Amino acid sequence: MSGIGMVLNIATSALNAQQYGLGVTAQNIANVNTEGYSRQNPVLVAEQPLLYEGLLLGRGVNTEQVSRSSDQFIENKLMQEKSNMSSSSEMEKYMQVLEGFFNENSGTSISTMVSDFWNGWYDISNNPSGPSERISLYEQSLLLSEQFNSLETDLIQIDTDLTGAVTSGIETINKITHEIAQVNGQIVSMEANNVANDLRDKRNTLLSELNEYLDVQAFEQSDGSLTVVAARGCTLVQGNSDYELEMGGPNGDRVTWQSSNGSYVDITNYLTNGKLGGWLDIRDEIIAKNQLDLDALAKEFIWSVNQQHSQGVGLEGFSSVTGEYAVTNPGSAITSSGLSYQDKVDDNNKTFKIWLFDADGDPYDSDTGTTGLQGNPITITVTSGMTTNDLVTAINNETGVQASIDSQYRLNISIDTLEIASLGSLAFSDDDSNVLAAFGINTFFTGSSSGNMGVNDTIGLNKNFIAAAQVGSDGTMASGDNNNALAITDLQSTSMSISQWTCDRINGNTQGSITSTIEDYYHSMVGAIGITSASVSRDRSFAEMMVNELSTIRDSISAVSLDEEMTNLIKFQHAYAAAAKLIGVSDEMLNTLLELK
Repeated sequence: MSGIGMVLNIATSALNAQQYGLGVTAQNIANVNTEGYSRQNPVLVAEQPLLYEGLLLGRGVNTEQVSRSSDQFIENKLMQEKSNMSSSSEMEKYMQVLEGFFNENSGTSISTMVSDFWNGWYDISNNPSGPSERISLYEQSLLLSEQFNSLETDLIQIDTDLTGAVTSGIETINKITHEIAQVNGQIVSMEANNVANDLRDKRNTLLSELNEYLDVQAFEQSDGSLTVVAARGCTLVQGNSDYELEMGGPNGDRVTWQSSNGSYVDITNYLTNGKLGGWLDIRDEIIAKNQLDLDALAKEFIWSVNQQHSQGVGLEGFSSVTGEYAVTNPGSAITSSGLSYQDKVDDNNKTFKIWLFDADGDPYDSDTGTTGLQGNPITITVTSGMTTNDLVTAINNETGVQASIDSQYRLNISIDTLEIASLGSLAFSDDDSNVLAAFGINTFFTGSSSGNMGVNDTIGLNKNFIAAAQVGSDGTMASGDNNNALAITDLQSTSMSISQWTCDRINGNTQGSITSTIEDYYHSMVGAIGITSASVSRDRSFAEMMVNELSTIRDSISAVSLDEEMTNLIKFQHAYAAAAKLIGVSDEMLNTLLELK
């Protein structure tokens, strides 16, 4: 009887084992299309044999556990490459937008409009007194300024959009880490005796999603929970607790993590992969560099034109002229007074001349009985440490001209009609101190960056103030003179020192400089954007290839194959039928024995 009972027990264990196998196979088939699901396998172990009448006889089979088909090394490598791909993909999208801003195939590109600007000055040099040429130059210059403004606005907008993307990404990251912490708690409570395969798959999927946003390291603890650590060792998940990232910093655009002591740690510059890394690389390195370089280009362009323009004279002089640039403290040295171009001022006993003209436009002569002009021009010397107040005093000490500081701290120079009523206008020349251009006296452009570049309103109101000519050594102004216009056109081929920036999120921004023409500098900017874009696209293609390769390897290990599951289904079905048959045979044997009694 005990022998037949043993057979019945073995058959029962076989029925149970094959039933478990069928259940696992059904689970695999049901999740064939579930993302992140790892194929499961029943682990069947023969029961420990029993000594019976001198023989060791088996006692059937036991389903020890249900295992996951997973290689964590491949999973981790796949997550890392997905993080790289996400970073490159996001960068590629924004690089395409950036390339669109600097599209050289457009008729409104900076390169085309700068070329048109120089051509406008060429036209004026051919016909210095022509009103149509002057109007055309003004309109072209206005369009050029607006294009610089528009580019700056576009770059600011993309910077704002990227900050918004980072903010949204942090919200998603916090949601994912919260879910991982919850799953951690479920796994710990369920894995007292078994492995929670489905929950582990879910956690792996969440971790993979997290890696798409930022690069993290995960460590499994002895209780089965996962500790997730981000840049600079900032813990995002520990056990069933999660720690959120926040947007902070003075401008609210920095990624911060709150430490256990309540202080905030800025980890922005250390996020190098994932979508966050891509967005921050674009915002804080590529966009930041192009903003700085564009401002440097605009600043040097504005200065070079203004400096030369301030040396000339238009078809008429000024009765009064106010500078476009303000000081912050008139009592400070001009070289440290807060002027946008204070660094351009040479106060080493350099000079500039103020010419005075009567109401008929003739040079003023205080003593007509003496050969040559007397009291004209007025020469002002800029000395070391001279303040704006000192400059005003130096001008006011001369006859026929006066200076003052207006309510906005701008320099004004005008004819002193109380002293010499017949004087009608004034003009400037021979400024080797650069003071006039630094204060914005008799300049063409306004502003000092791409965002605030404009054309002087004085010229907008009266195109005769476009300084195509220069005051002659005898004080004459000739309407056909084109000397200053030619000097400005020469700037097109003049190499000058222009700042060039290197932006690095880890090491900070570094200002350098190169010697280049305006147009060559801009072309190098556009070329660098194209090279960077091509490099990002190559990185994205390589990362995508690696993800595809690793996904294939992962699928060969973990993915569900319907053909294989159908084979298992038939195998377990036949084994179940055989075990059932064994029970039937055992029952017949038992009945036979009972009938004999």
